[in-house]
Amino acid sequence: MKRRGTIGIIVSVMLIIALVLVFTDPWSTLRRDNRQLLLNHPSEVDRLFLADGYDTTLLVRQDTAWLLSGREVANPVAVENLLFAAERIRISSILSGEFDPEGKTVRRIRFYNGNEVVLEYDFITDGTRYLVRPPGSDRSYYVSLSGYPGLDLDRVFSSEPNHYREHLLIDLLPSEISLIEVEAGDGEPFRFTQDPGGDIRCLLPESDSVIPFSRLDTLAVRLLFSYFTHIRYERVTEIPVSRLTGSGPETAPLARLRVESRRGEKHILRIYPLYRDQGGKPDMFRALVAYNDRPEALVVNYIYLDVLMRDLSLYFAKGE
Repeated sequence: MKRRGTIGIIVSVMLIIALVLVFTDPWSTLRRDNRQLLLNHPSEVDRLFLADGYDTTLLVRQDTAWLLSGREVANPVAVENLLFAAERIRISSILSGEFDPEGKTVRRIRFYNGNEVVLEYDFITDGTRYLVRPPGSDRSYYVSLSGYPGLDLDRVFSSEPNHYREHLLIDLLPSEISLIEVEAGDGEPFRFTQDPGGDIRCLLPESDSVIPFSRLDTLAVRLLFSYFTHIRYERVTEIPVSRLTGSGPETAPLARLRVESRRGEKHILRIYPLYRDQGGKPDMFRALVAYNDRPEALVVNYIYLDVLMRDLSLYFAKGE
């Protein structure tokens, strides 16, 4: 009887807790605040203003195009990424205690429809986490983008004008490519050629031999041809290419790529590690690229390069 009474007490307590959660809903405030931070109807936004202590960017939509300061055509992907994130950003938690701006970048962001400000907040980052604070509010919220855990929101919400400029490097459809040549590290160079009918051959230039296509992973090779669409660079550096292309072993590129199109376009990329500090470790997310005859190196995200720098062995079918 005593045990049965104890079980009854436990069940009663659990029912009370459940009823309290149902009727008080302690998360309702957080959900309401989240709705107030979301950008509704992004297609109606026609002006964006972003500013921090270093940079200011004004983006204006004219018809279907976005213009920097109303004059220069902006990169539509960068603007779409910003609007996408603003529409789907989510509160992870509330900052406990008072906000301390020390060591943080505070960026004011405004979204307009005509002359009306439809959304405004401060976007704050210390390089690792992201905070959003509505104007006049005493609350700051840690935010993230659901489904994109590794996304650098500091870049997405950048106030640097160069981030929104068209930095298109290569934009070739798979059917437009006639040649891809890869020299990855110390590996043997290899070359894929594609005829107008879409048939692909694999050649080893150093030995002047051909690898039968039956030995290759067809899907892996076809995917390689699809990776040359919308390759962009982040910025132009002040590093002269001549400094990267010396004769010493320390200047050997990580990889060398050559791509040619049927229209006669030629793209040569020599890829080098990017060091943030003298004697430090190379950047894990970006590389330096000497591109064609440009005198200065470009910074390119590895998201574009990793899939292009693979060794030939990764293109062989299983069992080869």
